[in-house]
Amino acid sequence: MTLTAEAQSVLTSMAVETTLRYALNLISCARVLARKRKVDKVDVDDLRRAYTYFMDEKRSVQWLKDQQGSLIFEVVGDEKDAMDVSN
Repeated sequence: MTLTAEAQSVLTSMAVETTLRYALNLISCARVLARKRKVDKVDVDDLRRAYTYFMDEKRSVQWLKDQQGSLIFEVVGDEKDAMDVSN
């Protein structure tokens, strides 16, 4: 697999800001995207697109914090009424 010079620079920055594991996973995903475009080199656009598909640990934690309360079933009102399915 070949990366453009710009893609190598961006990937290096991502690895420093996130983790090496995440950067390596991005390479794999970006390669699939480059193949889909029928090109031999992974470029910055492929990395950006892969970055939007998969979150690193910090972005995952932030997303969960933002979604807090909306991902868990919350019973509003009387629990007996909420559990009644006879209607």
